[in-house]
Amino acid sequence: MKTVKEGEIRRREILDVARELFVTKGYDHTSVNDILKIVDIAKGTFYYYFASKEEVLEAIILDIVEEGARRAEIIVKDQSIPLLNRIMMAIMAQTPEFEGSEEIKEELHKVENAKLERLYLKAMLKRMTPVLQEPVLECIKEGIAHMEYPTECIETILLLGHMMFDCDTFEWKMEEYPQKIQAFLCHAERMLGTKEGELSGFLQMFGQMP
Repeated sequence: MKTVKEGEIRRREILDVARELFVTKGYDHTSVNDILKIVDIAKGTFYYYFASKEEVLEAIILDIVEEGARRAEIIVKDQSIPLLNRIMMAIMAQTPEFEGSEEIKEELHKVENAKLERLYLKAMLKRMTPVLQEPVLECIKEGIAHMEYPTECIETILLLGHMMFDCDTFEWKMEEYPQKIQAFLCHAERMLGTKEGELSGFLQMFGQMP
């Protein structure tokens, strides 16, 4: 006899299975029935939690944002890391790597799914801006950074980082990236109001990103 599961546990099980299938089979090649077979539930149970396969993908995208934010929170609390480094490392923790899932990234970039891209950006800014606000304000207090609009500065750097380091957006060639990264760090210094060259040490770290 099957054990009755709590609603949130069942919903999480559907999301975990769907995410694995989207990664291994691809979003387009995964059907609701594929998910049902593994989770071992009726179609009506699936539709009780999600209106469609696209809604499942939306929930997975929000999960990905949350995972990145939790990584960032751990970093900003680590007192052993210099304050400015914490900010940049936290930004890097939220870059859209999607746990190696190229299929999910590709789905975001499809023209017909522009709303998914907007969903990701809106959720990312809403979740990450408060995480970075405290260390940025601390930088200002300690005289490490100088800026008039800290919240907007954080939002701008997050958006710029997303655009710069998501290779699929502009289809830049890999050989173009060293200069793109250097430019990003230079502009981040200016937006944060730090000393020139303060973020140059991150060039190698960013260079390891695709």
